[in-house]
Amino acid sequence: MDPTVIIGGGPAGALAALAITRHDGREVVVVDPASRLGPGSAYATGEPRHLLNSRAGTMSVDPRDPGDFAAWARCRPDAFVPRGLFGAYLADRLGPVPHLARRAVRVRPAGRGRWAVELSDGTTRQAAAVVLAVGPPPPVFPAAASVGVRRAPGYVAVPWTAGALAGIRPTDRVLLLGTGLTAVDVVLSLLARGHTGEIVAVSRHGLLPRAHTLAPAVPAPAVDATGLRELLRVLRASPDWRSTVDALRPRADQLWAGLSLDEQRRFLRHLARYWEVHRHRCAPEVAAAIAMAVSSGALRVAATRVSAIHTEPRGFAVTLGGAAPAIFEAVVNCTGPGHAAGIPLVRTLVADGLARADPLALGIDVDPAGRPVGRAGRPVEGLHVLGSLRRGRWWETTAIPEIRAQASFIGRELQ
Repeated sequence: MDPTVIIGGGPAGALAALAITRHDGREVVVVDPASRLGPGSAYATGEPRHLLNSRAGTMSVDPRDPGDFAAWARCRPDAFVPRGLFGAYLADRLGPVPHLARRAVRVRPAGRGRWAVELSDGTTRQAAAVVLAVGPPPPVFPAAASVGVRRAPGYVAVPWTAGALAGIRPTDRVLLLGTGLTAVDVVLSLLARGHTGEIVAVSRHGLLPRAHTLAPAVPAPAVDATGLRELLRVLRASPDWRSTVDALRPRADQLWAGLSLDEQRRFLRHLARYWEVHRHRCAPEVAAAIAMAVSSGALRVAATRVSAIHTEPRGFAVTLGGAAPAIFEAVVNCTGPGHAAGIPLVRTLVADGLARADPLALGIDVDPAGRPVGRAGRPVEGLHVLGSLRRGRWWETTAIPEIRAQASFIGRELQ
């Protein structure tokens, strides 16, 4: 029997491989050009200041054994440990699996319920089923930037690329496009290297991620709300917003699906950023380090728009809002995941009619089982999607617990 081919060898791909072999025992093959499976880009960091944004007790790869990661890491379940440690855990728990260190360039039906996965070296791998676990799309190139910025030496398009920050000198004035968790990581990396130049982080709202409490928040009762107005009322009336946000998490997808398309668009336009900074919080130690950087002047955070970015002999001339252009030696794109169309394989799937954009153009359209919806409007049997590509239909789809649940469901479906 042909194996299940998993495209993507990061955390989502690792969780998919573990779930499929756990539930079914069938052979899996992972397709990913990386030499090491499991950590992906997010958990491959060797910087000890890059801590998990969740407590260790929530990060097990096995839903049947929630304490597995904390036991493996020999830490308390409420601890925030370095992300690189979790990457090593993923690789260890995944173990040796068949791995094709190449890119998947196309997926096509091969007859009788089988699939053909075309690879970057011109070969093809047959599959009984295909799981798309490609991770988040790369950040979008800034609309305000001139074409020459893309290839300028001081522009960092993807901060998580190995060595991406190596060209930034300690005295450089650095502009971070974005103020979320990626920007926080970049600040920590620069400061760990002894950076002394000013770091300026900008976004439309200028909001930094909120901090977890030192001790886990007391669980709040399950939240029952329908519609944006009622949801806002519940959050504003909560005595502890952290508990209420956490209580919403298991029902987030149900609540999201219950909103009309117009309500979803209004949420994205007006509320999404506020939700993100409260939902995706950073470790207390990380929040303290960022607060110290702000108070010392090493980091400046501004709520403004980037009106223009042009190359110039010293680096980049950047216009923020209506101010006069300012000079930065480096610009780092920290805006987070871009559009699904930024992934070549997704573009090919859409062109072949095997996928389509979701109504909000956040990812690709999927049915409740996570199968992509094709051009004809029907789910495509034998293809499965998990992780960030589900974002338009499944709002909570980027964190390990949610991806773990999706992978477990796919594992059962393939039995």
